[in-house]
Amino acid sequence: MSKKMMLLALAVVSAVIFVLPAAASANWGVTPGNAEFSGSGPDGSLFASGEPTIRCAGTTTASGKYDGSGTTGHIHLHFTLCTTTVIFRFPCSTTATPKDEIITVTASFHNVDITENKPGVLVTPEPTVIKCESVGNAITVSGSVLGEVTSPIHTCPINTNTLGLKLGVTGSPATQVHKTIVGSATEYDLSATTAGGSAVTAALNASATNTFTNPKEVMLDCGAP
Repeated sequence: MSKKMMLLALAVVSAVIFVLPAAASANWGVTPGNAEFSGSGPDGSLFASGEPTIRCAGTTTASGKYDGSGTTGHIHLHFTLCTTTVIFRFPCSTTATPKDEIITVTASFHNVDITENKPGVLVTPEPTVIKCESVGNAITVSGSVLGEVTSPIHTCPINTNTLGLKLGVTGSPATQVHKTIVGSATEYDLSATTAGGSAVTAALNASATNTFTNPKEVMLDCGAP
């Protein structure tokens, strides 16, 4: 499996993390339970030992909706200017033409409480196939990854129209800060696989600001079922 292709695939999922909504506390929920949102964020970085950083440097946007429960939902994401640099820049895309530099991802998300009782969100993208120009075979990204809520930080219940989210890394080589949720020993991670190859993991660093659109303000409830 090409390490460059692995990095490209993981870059896509890093973009996913930029725009997902979240809230505060274990078993938290959003009221109303079918709230809609949109999001945007800066470029993100993917780290892997001995490999170049991968970026989707253009505007990252998203739209999504809770499924009525206020605790789970789906999101559609659109990223631009997605490339890798190995001496030269190579464009990547989920379309039939890598030069489009457009990556589209659909994912589900679940409210969780991550390690150290920090509020977070578990993101699970649908298998996403990415092709990069002159880099080799297409690769499929799957798995799950955890993000940490950074705002609001007040004790809920609280009303808000925006939410902050961060996917952090630590150490050298970089590893994900959060891999487990409270009450479970399962470690969540992303994987990238080429035909005939084995799944490989890496670490992603990203942050985002998310805005509720319908309604424009929601209540974060710590006591949701």
